[in-house]
Order: sequence, then C-alpha cells, then structure tokens
Amino acid sequence: MVLSDADIKIAIEKREIIIEPLDVSAIQPASVDLRLGSELRVFDNHKFSVIDPMRSMPDLTRMVEIDELNPFVLHPGEFALGVTLEYIVVPDDVVARLDGKSSLGRLGLVVHSTAGFVDPGWNGRLTLELSNLANLPIYLYSGMKVSQISFMQLSSPSKRPYGSKGLGSKYQGQQGPVPSHYHENYYQGKNKKIANSQRSSDTDLRAWLKSSKFKGSIVLFSDALGCKPKTVESWIYGRSVPSRKHWPQLYRITGLNDFASIDFAF
Repeated sequence: MVLSDADIKIAIEKREIIIEPLDVSAIQPASVDLRLGSELRVFDNHKFSVIDPMRSMPDLTRMVEIDELNPFVLHPGEFALGVTLEYIVVPDDVVARLDGKSSLGRLGLVVHSTAGFVDPGWNGRLTLELSNLANLPIYLYSGMKVSQISFMQLSSPSKRPYGSKGLGSKYQGQQGPVPSHYHENYYQGKNKKIANSQRSSDTDLRAWLKSSKFKGSIVLFSDALGCKPKTVESWIYGRSVPSRKHWPQLYRITGLNDFASIDFAF
C-alpha cells in the first residue's frame, strides 16, 4: 500500500518517517519532493583506464561543491553522484522508492541509475546517480527539486532492517555522496580468496607506507598501530584485509579513504 499525502503527514508528525529539512509544500499527493544537496562526486576518468569493482579506488572520484548561483555543468553522457539536501529516516515497517522529477526527465536528466529502492531502517541522505541523456549540457543547482520519494507499508516490520548487524549495510548514516563500496563484497566469505588473488600486490597502503614517515618500515608502522608485523605485512601486500576494528587507527595514521568508515567519520 502506497502512503497518501495524508498518511505521509501523519507519519512525519509522529516522527515515524523523518525528512529534514522539510517544507510542507514539498508533500505531493503520494510522495515528497527532495532537493539536490551542495556536494557532488565527479569521476576523474583520466586517472584510470578501467573501473575494477573488486578493488578499492578512492581516487576514482573527487568532491565538488555547488550552490544556488554556481551550478555544476553535467555534459552529455556524463555521470556524477549527488546527494539529497534532506536527511531521511525510514521505519522498519516501511519501504521507500526514489524517482526522478518528470519535468527534469523530459530534459534528459536521470537521477538514479539503479538506486531507486530505499530499505526499511534506512537513515541518511540519499545518493543520486545523475546522468545526462540529452545532447546538450544540463545545469545542476543546489536546492533544485530533483527527485521525489514515496513510501509503501510492509506487511509486517522487517526482522533485519537496513543497518542490522551482519547484514553488510555499507551506506547507513551517510551525509554526502559516498562512492561505491562494492569491493567490500569481495573481502568476506568465499569471495575473499578470489579478491586477494586478483588485487594488485602494490596496494594503496603499500604505496602510502613507502612515502610515509616510516620510510617503508613495516616494523615501525606495526609498532605505531600496536599490531603484529606479520599481520600488517599481509595488509601491505594485499594478502588480507584489515578488519573494521582497525579502521579508525589506520585512518588516523594514514588518512587513506579506504578506512574512512561512516561509523566514525560523522
């Protein structure tokens, strides 16, 4: 059952559904209009010859900022990651769907390639997968109404809503346009051996260590982390992947985006 405007208002008043900031004029007959935020991630295509979903590629995209007066120019055939201005919280017994605005679709702007489904339990700003299918560039302004979200009641509350332990939810609580974490799928279970065999031995961590204050010394780096040298050596050469409990310390020392977990970044 799709929630009507009346039911959406009731759910928002009860704080069952949260959309912040919210202008009541954004509530449509069966959806709520969402605006484009001020941050976009654009692809630095010149840095790579191929996108490898099995590897972490922190330099694949870079952040740019826009506002109401200085737009981003999305050229024909280009793709960028945007984010909603609004922060969304979906309860455990509701699922949401994100769609583009028809008026913008008629101009050739697609706001989600695949990410139109919002799981029960979600909280955060929604990433927008922006594509220009037109033959002319399109201006993207911060604050423009770019998408709409609708809500559907589940038959019963989800037993494992998004963000539940062991579910592998990668984007819970995100504040900006977060790049793909698909590579994390290959760091678990039966895929781990495949990932380790196919990842380059010259990892980002190894490259960082060479130019760091540790001057390539695994022993000194291990002492700083409080870990065994053999464990750190496996990370350096891509034979294993650091568990999440090591990410905060690794991020503080290295600054590598690979370890910038949303769990402690905000």
